[in-house]
This record gives sequence, structure tokens and C-alpha cells, in this order.
Amino acid sequence: MSDTEQDIVKFEPKSLSIKVLIFLIVMLVGAAVFLELERAKDDSRSQGILLEATQLKQILVEKYNISASDLKELESAFEKEADKRQEQERLNRWTYSNSIFFAFTIMTTIGYGHMSPQTWQGQLFCIFYSIVAIPVAGIMLLSVGNHVSLAIRVFIRFMDKTILSGRVWGSAELKSTMVTFVLMIFMIIFGAILTSHTDDWSFIEGMYFYFISVSTIGFGDYVVNDGELKSSAHTKTIAVNFTIVLITLGLCVVSSVLCSVSAAIEERQRKLRLRMSNSAVGAVCAANTAFNSVTSNLPSIRSLKFRDMNCNKEENKGNNDQRVELQLTDAGQPENAKPISESRF
Repeated sequence: MSDTEQDIVKFEPKSLSIKVLIFLIVMLVGAAVFLELERAKDDSRSQGILLEATQLKQILVEKYNISASDLKELESAFEKEADKRQEQERLNRWTYSNSIFFAFTIMTTIGYGHMSPQTWQGQLFCIFYSIVAIPVAGIMLLSVGNHVSLAIRVFIRFMDKTILSGRVWGSAELKSTMVTFVLMIFMIIFGAILTSHTDDWSFIEGMYFYFISVSTIGFGDYVVNDGELKSSAHTKTIAVNFTIVLITLGLCVVSSVLCSVSAAIEERQRKLRLRMSNSAVGAVCAANTAFNSVTSNLPSIRSLKFRDMNCNKEENKGNNDQRVELQLTDAGQPENAKPISESRF
């Protein structure tokens, strides 16, 4: 069986589908619980604001003897200001679509911070929900990431056999890293195009939002459609939901790129340490050679002769534990004298 066929066998769509389904169930159930716990406080707060507004109108009429027309104009001005504030505070309103988006930010640890539970019941549930939901999301994202990696390997081997005609131009790890990086760039660009239609952001703002999201930095200064999955425009609703799916896939791709960069840095450091170690061995060899050449011209003293020390660079590469036999001899003592000491370099 070929390598490509072996990779195809490793694809497990059934297992992946089950993990994605569990992810969705946990997210939807959590959203329903958050909505139930937090909506009651929002409703009571809205009723309190309406009651205060009614009492304020009565006080103004009685205390300042305001006419009905003037009161109507005053109400109109207040309503305009209230609309502006309501638009600014729209993120804090708990709807089911908002709750789904909030549960998604918990499970993926993005945590935009655009809304948060205000009741003690919601805060307590958020703690226990995170303990369960974050591992579920991690397992699902890991499975998706593995399948993306397998697809990239199959793509690379297909390109090697067709376009490149079997020519070797780099290691498999390098090829995979390059393809994953290019895929990440395309996803960021596509995400920026989507958000330019959903939120009227600039292209740079869309790229910024998408990367901050998929890297789980999640500042919260930009939130797609203010966290609402539904919109009055049907096309905008589709675009917003597809952006969430794209963020989920991007979490896998960007994490893979970051891991590849970390692995490349570690490999570079390992090679540097090995090169420095080989240089140190070479320095010891040179010192030993110089020492032996000097002591060989002094027949009247006892000298240290180093035997079996091979200072050839090709044979010493990676062999830092080479043992060197030291022999203490007198001038004129036979060369086959028994060694009296042994040292490790």
C-alpha cells in the first residue's frame, strides 16, 4: 500500500462528525442555560428603567409646569439619546444567538469580553461550564487539525508526483509548514473580505480581527456583527455564521503554524548547540596535538601520550563521548607499556 493510501485510511470522518456534534450540543446547551440565567436580570432592569422614566415625567410636569408639547419635545430628545445608548449597550443584551456566540468564545478560549454573566448563578455556571466545555472543544479542534494535516500531506504528495515529477526540493516538514502558512494567509484574507461585508470594516481591520480571533488573543475591540448570529438581512446572517466556522478552522491552522515556527526555532537551537560542541571537541584535539608535539621533543622527562584520539572532523561529528586512553611512559620505555590511567573527554 502506498503512503498516500495509508494517509487516506487514517481519515476518520465518523469520529470527526461525532466530536463536532458533541461540540455543537455542548455549545447550544450552554447557550440556553446562560440565556435563562441572565435574561431575567435584563428584563427586570428594563422594567425598572421604564418605571423611573414614567416617574420622572410626572415630576417634571408637577414641579416645572411643563406643557404637553414641551414635554413631547423633551421626550423625543430623550428617546434619541436613549437609542444611541441602547445601540452602544446592545452587546449586553442576552438573546439566544448572543448566548451561542458567548458560549463559543468560552469553549475556544477567545474570550472577547464583549459580554459577561452578571448574576451569581450565571457566573457560577460559567466556571463549571468552562471546565467541561474547553476540553470538549480541544478534542474537537485536535481532531479537525489532524484531518487538515492529513489533507495537506496528501496534497503535497500529489504535487510531488504530478507537477514536480518526483523532484525533492525540501523535507516533508518544511513543505507542510509552507503549505499551512499559505493556507493561513488565504484564510485571513477571506475572513477580512467577509467582515468587510458584515460590519463595514476596512480590509486591514478585518485581517486584524480574524488573526486576533484565531490566535485566541481576543481583545474584544472588534466583534463580528456585535456578537449577533442573526441579522435582518439573510445574506448577512449566512456570512456571519460562516465567519464563525472559518474562525473554528483557523484556530487549527494558525496553531499548527505557530507550533511549526516553535519547532523550527528549537531545531535551529539544537543544531547551534551541536555545532558549538563539535567546535569544542576540535579545540581539545588541537590542544592535545600541540601538547604531544612539544613533549615528544623532551626525552628526559615523563610525558603524557594520547593514543586512539582521532581528531578527524568527519569521524568526530556528534561523538562527544569519545574515550581517550592516556599512557604515562618514560623516555626509552617500550611503546607497548601498559596504560596506568584513563580519562574521558
